[in-house]
Amino acid sequence: MDGKSTWRFNFATPDSTKRTVADPPGFVGTKEAGSRGQKAWDMALAPGKQLPMQAFMLWMSGNSVQIFSVAITGMLMVTPIKALMSMAQVFERYETVSPVKVAFMDNKLALPKMTYIALQILTILLGMWKLNSMGLLPTSHSDWLAFLDPKTASEYAAV
Repeated sequence: MDGKSTWRFNFATPDSTKRTVADPPGFVGTKEAGSRGQKAWDMALAPGKQLPMQAFMLWMSGNSVQIFSVAITGMLMVTPIKALMSMAQVFERYETVSPVKVAFMDNKLALPKMTYIALQILTILLGMWKLNSMGLLPTSHSDWLAFLDPKTASEYAAV
């Protein structure tokens, strides 16, 4: 051996002997439109990912009217309303520039936006269920009419 290296790499030309491997299932490429659509879907499904934790927090707070349970339920009702009011800012970065702009929905973002709205409404319904279980929703006639006597329970359980 004369001390010189025999290894040489030419980085100027691509290696034609490489085999290309297909992308795995579910892989979104690096194309700009594809990644924007995937990120829009991730943003649309984010409220659904929070629902199990919120339901667990509501269950842990109990059905009695206390400051903690009322605060948790109030937060659960106010947060989706704020999110629905700021929906344009949430999806603004995922919209593509088009010459004709539809006021409410872009064609490519229509389904993610509707999914986002549906999940926010589902969160509000979860809060309404909690308010009903705490007895804070006016569901009987006596809640609305002053001349009717409120319902009285015939039995109480000491469980």
